[in-house]
Amino acid sequence: MVKCVFCNIDILDNRSMEICDKCGISVWGPKQWNNIKKTTDEARDKGDLCLFKEQEENPDIGLKDILGKGIISDVDAIN
Repeated sequence: MVKCVFCNIDILDNRSMEICDKCGISVWGPKQWNNIKKTTDEARDKGDLCLFKEQEENPDIGLKDILGKGIISDVDAIN
């Protein structure tokens, strides 16, 4: 079961973000929150949300910035 990163309440549905509707609406408003949920869920279903998937599959790669340059070259440095 997934918990909201803001209020720690259980999230019962299968969504791509770990944010409950109450917190999402209070941060972004109802229209923007619904759009954020829709687009992130669609991206997840297409396989476009793979930032951390690559790191799970190959933990030796460091974090990368938007241009693909290494931010942290030694993964052990963050542990």
